[in-house]
This record gives sequence, structure tokens and C-alpha cells, in this order.
Amino acid sequence: MTDRRRFLFGAGALAVGASACAAVWPTSSSPRKAQSAAPPPAPTEASTADAVVTPQSDLQRPVEPKPGTTGGKSGLPSFILIVADDLGWSEVGCYGQKKIKTPRIDAMASQGLRFTDAYSSAPVCAPARSSLLTGLHTGHTTVRRNPPPAGDIPLGPQDVTIGQMLRDRGYRTGLFGKWGFGPDRSGQPSHPNEKGFTDFFGYLTHHQSKSYFPTHLWDNQRKVILPGNTGDFGAIYGPDLIMQRVADFLRQENGQAPFFLMLSLPLPHAPSVVPSFGQYAGKDWKPQNKAHAEQITTLDGYVGLIIDQLRRQGLDDNTIVMFSGDNGPHEEDGVSVGFFNANGPYRGIKRNLYEGGIRVPFIVWSPRLLQHTAGKKTAHATAHYDLMATLADFSGAQAPANDGLSLRRVFTGKGKAPQHKFLYWARTHAGQTPTHRKEDHNRGRRAAVAVRFKGHWKLVGFAPGKEYSKPGRRWKFELYDLKKDPGEKRNLAADRPDLVKEAKAYAISSWRHPK
Repeated sequence: MTDRRRFLFGAGALAVGASACAAVWPTSSSPRKAQSAAPPPAPTEASTADAVVTPQSDLQRPVEPKPGTTGGKSGLPSFILIVADDLGWSEVGCYGQKKIKTPRIDAMASQGLRFTDAYSSAPVCAPARSSLLTGLHTGHTTVRRNPPPAGDIPLGPQDVTIGQMLRDRGYRTGLFGKWGFGPDRSGQPSHPNEKGFTDFFGYLTHHQSKSYFPTHLWDNQRKVILPGNTGDFGAIYGPDLIMQRVADFLRQENGQAPFFLMLSLPLPHAPSVVPSFGQYAGKDWKPQNKAHAEQITTLDGYVGLIIDQLRRQGLDDNTIVMFSGDNGPHEEDGVSVGFFNANGPYRGIKRNLYEGGIRVPFIVWSPRLLQHTAGKKTAHATAHYDLMATLADFSGAQAPANDGLSLRRVFTGKGKAPQHKFLYWARTHAGQTPTHRKEDHNRGRRAAVAVRFKGHWKLVGFAPGKEYSKPGRRWKFELYDLKKDPGEKRNLAADRPDLVKEAKAYAISSWRHPK
């Protein structure tokens, strides 16, 4: 595919918002404009009456809270969880990014709590999201690798998600964007509606979510055809249409009952498809990097629009907003990890179990509920499988058996928070890219484990082959002191066999063969 087709197709890309529809979000500056102006066809079975015009409206000036609001009448907090796709630890400004502009995420961090030692549950998407949703790390969760080209790996009947837990507590639950755990059809047991989400709009399958101009999306159990879209080219930009449904969901909230909204857009996953290069059009960068930067700035705008919507409706007082990523940065489709310093001081990228592959941004924001930690940062070590326990603690929900510990005391700054004896990761996915392969010393297709323990020690181990086996003599182990060596450059395994032995025992105890 040519760069022009992929990146400069703006012809009609957002015309569905700009010329066919009224805006959901108020704008005080010119909307993103398509590069040519043919009116597009409307989505089949999907109303376009309020489709999004632009996420980039007046990003620097958030709206003020609605006066006189006092929070939800139910007494239970609401939650919004925003999960970026393949976003590096240092690809937002508040984590050190210099080239990509993320003013709304940065503002969220300055007003909220920023974690420096937060981790995804896996170095690739599907197991990371399975773990996040079920609260089970990758030695226990059902989905432990990305799916093969032939289809998705569904969640099983035994898998209870955060959505199910909160729905049973009386929450309205919405998931918008990428699901990725089931066949592309309605009426199947791994559908989001069957896994606790009362509202779903987005991509059902893992592979379909790589299409930014999708041929169709799903509105709960209904397949919504998007005429004129071919995957990488078309009239209707999928993320904008999904954001319109997010706005619909929030507009229906009045503070009388709690809600849980999970936004899992594919941004900034490859391919680097955007309607235009936006503010990066004049940069002397290669097209792939311009598009990647615009993907992240677009996501930043969406974050700001959600917070503005909460303020306009007076929901910000009783809502906790969380922002994170599902694994380290990618280098697919020609994107340059080094150009953006996407992994910051850390070694590795997506697919590596070194810090750059699993350490992710994590910010929590709530002006009233988390006022004691506003503007602070924490080095509390956590992984996404802690989120189920955390939301159960805040909501009083009954959580299923899980591997997490509640972060409520970290969020609120009140009391001593429980600490994990160790954090655990397993890698069984065999894909690879040049940087990932280089960092793994050509062991990128091997199964692997990692354990963080005793506060700052980290074990990384490689199996003898692609299939996971019990860590033993044929495995190769590395040991790092993250306090002195955050870039994991000096392997101390030979110096500290006692720590290697301890961490191996944790790894062995953490693996349960999938059912």
C-alpha cells in the first residue's frame, strides 16, 4: 500500500462528521477537515444524527465543572477505564515525550495520580486484555497469546469479567472499541453482552480491530455495515464513530445510578491510519511517524472530550477515570520507536518481557474522590490484573477469585496499601519484529517468563522452544536490579543464584495449564 493511500486519503474520511452529521462535542475551533469533500454514504442501521466531528476541538481549555453538582445519588462511584493499544511508556508528555503532543492526558496527570511502576499483564494485546478483564495473570487467565490468523480465542464460561462483576452490583456497563475474544457473529457466548457489558459498540474480533475504516462494526448483537469503507480507506473513521456512541452512553447518565465505561480504541496500533496528519503535516518526518503521532494526539483529544463531558453533566464529582496502555510500543508499519524514544529509559518494546515491553502509563483522576493524591505520583508496583480487585473494593462488588490486590488505598492516599510478594508474566505468543528480536538476542519466538519481586528485583527467563514448559535447567535466566539498572543492562544471575532460585519458584508456582 502506498504512503499516499494509507496516510493521505483524507478524502471524505471525516466527512461523515463534517458534512453529514451534527457534532456531538462542542467546538470552539475549526474541526478536522477531510482533504476533499464528497459526501459519504451513511452507516446502515446506525444513526449518524450526532456523529463526532473532531476530537481536536480546543484541547488546551477544558470546560469547567457544572455548578451545584454533588455526585451520584447511588453513593457508589462510577468508573471509566481508557486502554490505549500499543502505547509506549514514554509516548505521552507527562512520561517524558517531546515530539508528540498530549495536552489533555498531561492535564489529567497534573490533576490526578500518576503511576511510574505500572505494568500491563502481558507484552501483547489479547492476553493483556484477558488478564485485565478477569483479574487473572497470564499463568491463570484463559487467553495467553494473540490469536492465529484463522480466528479469535474466546473467553470461556468460567471467565468472569469486570463487566459481569459490576453489572451484578447494579452498574450500567459499556464497552466501546476493541473486544477481541470471539467469532465475528452475534449470539455467541464470548460476546461482550454475554460477558457483562449491557452496551457494546465496536470491533468484535482481534483482527478486525486493525481496520481504521472498518467495513462493519457491532452495535450489541447487530452488525452495522459502513458503506464505502474498505479497511484502510473509506468515508467513516471507526474511532470517531465509536466516540459518538461513548457520548450517547454518557448523555444518558444522570448520576442516579453508577456506570462503568471501558474505552478500548485501537489507537495507536498499526497500521498508522489517520484521516490527516493534523498538526504534524509540516514536520520533516517520514509519513509513518507523522501518522503515528497524530494517532496519539487524536486519542489524547478523545480523553479530553470524555472529561469535558463528565464536567458538563456534573458526573466528574463521583467518577474515577483511569488511563493506561495494553503493552509496550510497536514498530510495525514503519513506525520508529527510537525516533520518539517511545519506551523511555527502558529496554525492549511490544513482545519483550523487558521493562519496555510491559511497563505502561497509568493515570487515575477524580477531583473529589481522589483529592488527596491529586497532582502526585507513586512508585507503587502494580499490574492490570489488580484492577478487578480495585473496582470491587470501591464498589462493594463481590469479585471472583483473582490474582489482584486492591489499589484503593493507593488511589485515595489513605492507609497502607497491600503489596504483591511478586508480579508475574508469561509469554507464549511467537510473533516478532526486528527490535524485539534484537533485545531478546534472537530468542523472540521462545516462550518466556518474568517475575518482579523483593521490590526492585526482576527475573527474565527463556524456554528452550516455542512451547511453555516448566522453568528448569534448559531455561536461560537473567536477573536485574531495577533500582540501580532500570534499563536492564547488567545481568546479575551469576552473582545472585539465591535470588534466581527464589524467583524461579515463584514462576513455577504461577503457571496452571489452560483448560
